[in-house]
Order: sequence, then structure tokens, then C-alpha cells
Amino acid sequence: MVRDAVLHLLFFYLCPVSNENIMKKIKILSLFVGLLAILSACGDDDDTPVPVTVKTVLMYLVADNSISGDIYSNIASVEEGLIKATSPGTFVIYWDGGSRKSEFPDPTLFKYEVDGKGKVSKREVIKTYSSQNSVSNEVINRVLKDVEAYCPAEKYSLIFGSHATGWLPVDDSKSRSFGDDSGAKINIPDLSVALKQSGIHFDYILFDACLMSQVEVAYELRNVADYLILSPTEVWDKGFPYFKMVKYLLAADNAQQNAINVAKDYVDFYKNECTERIPWATIAVIKTDEMQALASITHSIMGQYQGNLTRFDSNKINYFQTNYGYGRSPLNYSTYDFRAFVRELTSNNIPPAFEEQLSKVIVYKDYVDDAGFVNIDPEVYSGIGCYIPYESFSKWNVYFKNLQWYSAAGWNETGW
Repeated sequence: MVRDAVLHLLFFYLCPVSNENIMKKIKILSLFVGLLAILSACGDDDDTPVPVTVKTVLMYLVADNSISGDIYSNIASVEEGLIKATSPGTFVIYWDGGSRKSEFPDPTLFKYEVDGKGKVSKREVIKTYSSQNSVSNEVINRVLKDVEAYCPAEKYSLIFGSHATGWLPVDDSKSRSFGDDSGAKINIPDLSVALKQSGIHFDYILFDACLMSQVEVAYELRNVADYLILSPTEVWDKGFPYFKMVKYLLAADNAQQNAINVAKDYVDFYKNECTERIPWATIAVIKTDEMQALASITHSIMGQYQGNLTRFDSNKINYFQTNYGYGRSPLNYSTYDFRAFVRELTSNNIPPAFEEQLSKVIVYKDYVDDAGFVNIDPEVYSGIGCYIPYESFSKWNVYFKNLQWYSAAGWNETGW
């Protein structure tokens, strides 16, 4: 290094010299001392670690699909919101989409640095990738590792944006589970594995995607984030209003309240601000460390009222789809309001312990339903859905057994 070379030269000039050269040596020595002082002030760039910020948020956009343009608009919404952020941090976006090949010819990871006082850095590309399946376990893990390496932080949060169908298995139809990268999708258990393998635990995960607030999904993801922000029904193609929410997304303190603020802004936007869409939004904030207790109480209820499962014949299932179903064709019969199911199972005698635990899991819920995509019953709306097996859905029933919720909630003891 240059500094080491200067030190060696200093050693040489400090060696004994003859009187006739001493003045010349002193002048050169003074020059070296000044140079060493400059180098000491500047430091050694090669040894400087990447600074650790307080909070890094990753927005992971899988947009090589039919809503690519809508997902792309989220970037501009984020940029608008970054100026309003009141907390310093790093906002990272991973983009893989087909509608902006001139701007992003390949999957790209880029970031913005925010000082929390209105100053935002220009977009900085961190890394570009060759064409890849952005919903594969390997790629998700790799991108998360890159974010951790290039944008280390004390706390991390994650946003997923794409198509989704919740717990349903990946197949060749409309059932996507999560993501749509030119037809490629990932099952929720596999997504959970990818997140665990990254080694990052998130303050929250926000799904800007349809039908993700389900007990089956939340239970699979209970160990990778403290909070989940999800919708039990469809999400408008415009997605979440990031220009309003970024200040909460980047905030590093009080994760629960910031997650609730995000959910409130989401519903408020479609209820009072968005004139381009008929008001429609459903949302829930889930506290994941309460999911295990909810599964235990559900298991107890399933055992006590197992005989009542025979009520869910074709007539009851059709009734539930009409009144409490969260999925529309071709995803009807895939998810129903969870509280409505327990109320029916217990003959309208929901145990107080269940109600109390459900309120600990769902720390916030709200909706606006002017569009009427599905029926929302205000008396039972819980903000989270569940599957009810029925003989006509053999493919779904088989896959349902692969989910952790199946055993944790006691379905494995009912004959299904």
C-alpha cells in the first residue's frame, strides 16, 4: 500500500546521514510527514466495510406477466414517497419484468439511499443478472444474499409484488400460489424455505398480491417475519399506494404500529383518494408469533366439534362461497373467512379463547367493498381466510395435506 511505502521511506531518511546532506534530508522528511498525514486522514479505501444502515427495505417485483405495467408504476410511487420519508435507510428494488426491456434489459437490483430529511440519492444499480426464474428458490435466496451484502442493515423488511393465489398449489391454470415469471410460479412452502435459507429475519413482509391473507400461508411464513401485511381477497392492479406508505415502510421503530399504518393507508387510498377504481380493498396485519397458539386452539376446536364437519355438504359449501368466499372463479371454493368457518363449526358458539387468540393474531383489519367482488360480512369479517376440504376438490385436498396448517390445526385427525 502507498502508506506502507511512505513509512519505509521515512525509515530510510531517519538513518544516520552525513552533515553535508542533513538539510536536504530534513526538507524531504517534512514532505513525507505531510503526505503521511493526508493518507491517515483519508484512510484505506480497500479496507473500508460497507456501512450498515438502520433499515433496508427490499421490494421484490416479479413482473414478466400480464400486469407488468401496473407493477412498474410502483417504482415511481416509491420514488415519490422516498422524499417524504422521516427515517434514514436504504430502499432496494429488484425488477424482473417484460414491459421495460429498454430500461431494464435484464433482471436488475438497484437502490436509493434516504437521509430521512428529504434528500434521496439517485437510482444506483447494484447488480444485473442474466435471464433467470425470479420465483425459484435459488434466485430468491441469491437476491436476498446480495441485498444483505451490498445493503447491510440492522433491520430488514420485504415487499413482494406479483400475481398470487395464496395457499393453492402451482399448476398450469390460474392457480399461481405466488408469482408469475413468464409462467413460472412458486408454492408457499418453497417460498418459506427460500426466505429461511437467506438467514434474514424480516420486520414484516408485505404481499402486494391477491389472496395471501390465509391461515395456511401465515402459518408457513410464521418463522421468517414478525408481521405479515396481506389481503384475503383480490388486490386492485394499481396495488398499494407507496407514495403514502414509504415513510412507514422505512421506519425502524415500532414495527407493529408501522405495519398498521401501512394497512390503514392502503384502505384509505381506495376509500377516499383513488378515482380510477371503484373502492375495493381488504387488509389484515398478522402477528406471526401468535400463529402457533391459534393453531393449537383450532386443533382443540376441531377435535371437539369434528362431528359437525358433516354439515359442510354441497349446499353448505355453496352457501359459504356466496357469503364468505374470498376467491372468485376460477378460484372460488379455495378460501373462506376463517371466523365464519369456526362459527359454523361450533354452532354459532365460538369459544372465547378462540376469539381472544384470533385478536392477538390479527392486530389490524379493515376493508372497503363498494366494488362487490365478493361478499364481505361485517359481523364475521376476520381479515384472514381458510380452506374447507370438500370431495369435489380432490386435487386441492391432496395438496392441502402438504401444508403445515393441515396437521397443526387438526385436519389430519378428521379423515380428510
